Amino acid sequence: MKKVTPLFLVLLLSTQFLPLAIEAQQTNSAGFGKINTANVTIVRDSFGIPHIFGKTDAEVAYGLAWANAEDAFAITQDLLATGKGFMGRKDGISGAKNDFFVHAIGARELVEKKFDTDLSPEFKKYLDGFVQGLNAYATAHPEEVKVKKLFPVTSKDIVTCYVVIMSGLSWVQNQVGDAVGGKFDNVPLIFPKHTTPSVGSNAFALNSTKTVDGKTYLCINPHLGMEGLFSFYEAHLQSEEGLNIEGCMFQGSTSLAMGTNEHLGWGMTWNTFDKVDVFKLNMNPKKNLEYEFDGQWEKLEKKPVWLKVNLSKKGHFVLPVKKMTYWSKYGATLKSGNSENYYAIRFPANTTIRTGEQLYKMNKATTYNEYWDAIRIHAITLFNIVYADDKDNIFYLHHGMMPERDTTIDWSGLVAGNSSKTLWTKLIPLDSMPHTINPSCGYVFNTNNTPFHASSTECSENGYCYTSRKLMDLRPGDNNRAERFKELIGAKDKFSLQDIHDLKFDITFSRNGTFAKSMQPLYDLDPKKYPDLKEPLQILNSWNRVSDIHAYAPTLLGLCIKTIFDKYHYDDANFVLGFEVKEEEWATTLRAACDTLKANFGSIKVEWGTVNRLIRGNKDLPLRGFPDMLSPSYPKKIKDRMAFKADYGDTYTMFASFGKNGLEKLSALQPLGNSLNPASKHYNDQMERFTRQEMRPLSLKKEDVMKKAESVYHPQ
Repeated sequence: MKKVTPLFLVLLLSTQFLPLAIEAQQTNSAGFGKINTANVTIVRDSFGIPHIFGKTDAEVAYGLAWANAEDAFAITQDLLATGKGFMGRKDGISGAKNDFFVHAIGARELVEKKFDTDLSPEFKKYLDGFVQGLNAYATAHPEEVKVKKLFPVTSKDIVTCYVVIMSGLSWVQNQVGDAVGGKFDNVPLIFPKHTTPSVGSNAFALNSTKTVDGKTYLCINPHLGMEGLFSFYEAHLQSEEGLNIEGCMFQGSTSLAMGTNEHLGWGMTWNTFDKVDVFKLNMNPKKNLEYEFDGQWEKLEKKPVWLKVNLSKKGHFVLPVKKMTYWSKYGATLKSGNSENYYAIRFPANTTIRTGEQLYKMNKATTYNEYWDAIRIHAITLFNIVYADDKDNIFYLHHGMMPERDTTIDWSGLVAGNSSKTLWTKLIPLDSMPHTINPSCGYVFNTNNTPFHASSTECSENGYCYTSRKLMDLRPGDNNRAERFKELIGAKDKFSLQDIHDLKFDITFSRNGTFAKSMQPLYDLDPKKYPDLKEPLQILNSWNRVSDIHAYAPTLLGLCIKTIFDKYHYDDANFVLGFEVKEEEWATTLRAACDTLKANFGSIKVEWGTVNRLIRGNKDLPLRGFPDMLSPSYPKKIKDRMAFKADYGDTYTMFASFGKNGLEKLSALQPLGNSLNPASKHYNDQMERFTRQEMRPLSLKKEDVMKKAESVYHPQ
């Protein structure tokens, strides 16, 4: 049941020093006018959701930066410190590893090179408004600033953050860490690559042929962390320049990652394709720092960096430490810490700076064609897209930056970095990625399952890539959520909006698919052979597979799965790929689960809601759901207590219904609260609603928002 979250590098710092230099503060020189905050209105509703109104998009961006800082300034500063290379100042050695990564992939240099030429004036103005909002908040609240000299930030700092985040979501840090740590030394040229972890999500859309009222439905349902940088923040953005959208974003973002405007909406889900290649360079044995390429010797470019490392809790002693990285024709290049080998790491995320602009254009799009124009910017590294609009269009797209590789080469592991044949320079166009547009069956979906099953069997592959299918789909097959979705969507000819609500919040295990087959040996244990397990086996086999808070079986099953997953280091991938456990081990595991429950509760009949909890602040509630259900809960063991806290799960849910005249119904729900500030009453004010699956009705009309306003103010 353990989920995998992005981890920073495991690197060794050298002990080389130089006198501490005084770092000049960066200033914003974009040339745009100062935002008039009188034109920026933040309206907080009864759940603290900010509805931000402005005459211009830039004014709305200012308000978004301010509102998000009010709710999550500490987390936002971590992101900004990453972009500026200040994590070492903030967190010492652990933060300096992050700064090393940012330097190694050339993030800031890329932004400096492309900022003036690659970004549109429209987006630069929007970005400038956002930066002004952040700097104004920091100036107004100096006591909340955690790192000296972090502010002011610039537009370039924000763009750098996007490059780093996209690189991190590509799991490049694993490859960098392995290269520096010597893990690629003394292995065959071809080796298994990192399995890219998935952190879940659902999204599905139905057109008018599949709905009882002839409307077009969309469900947005990402599954990420309940807390921290990768938790979701909800906002409503509206300007007089055509921006009017509500949805969610990562903390500190400049635009919404997914949501719904007056004419269209989309959800995103994690996808797993091969985004990163590692090349072993053939070094010249006679001349230092030369590597072979197309029969010639090329010189590696040296790229030193001085990392600023805070060695005191109060930050008064910051030590500079020198490290060296390199750059080759393949890009970021590192020397093994255990040998004289050099490895280059090539990936699309550090080839573009337009991620933020693509999101902005997606937020602004009001037609099918405008939306496709936005996503064809092709600057978001990964994520499937499920889309719906008021013209009854729906589509699924295996979206992402997939290198166009020579298919005669084995890319499954370490690649020889000595030929232009292995130096890919282009991406596969989005139109050639797997996609399904307006299928005849009337629906599209994705639950992190294979991109080749995006609809019903007869209409799921009307888009097909021309590269290796294996590289396009590193996790082939359907997980429990996909199997259950197919069961439910096939059970009715047409669905109401309430039916869609019930489908999304379903908490039943499918009896089909790989995961069900992996678990079957546990259910098949013979009570005659294991008489001491007769009672728990009866509980498991009489269970209806619904993970309700009052059920006993999920408690037994949860403890068993946790033991197996922890022992073999399984993660979310195994809900697709499956796993094999022998009969005796299942018996031992079930017996241990019973012993744990007896020791803590005096009985093996312990309701799931007793141990599966939704917790934040002073609230501690029983929670339904289970890993890889349509309404999932991915629990983490609570220290010193026989219970689990939801760590990942339904971090945001939105339902939209479109008619011929635009958006007609909209609702959303968060599991905890929209603020990360424990002092805020909106820190955990949605928890009870979440346990009841009670959606919050929404409106994109300003007059409706004002009627329900809890507070109205200008940022100052």
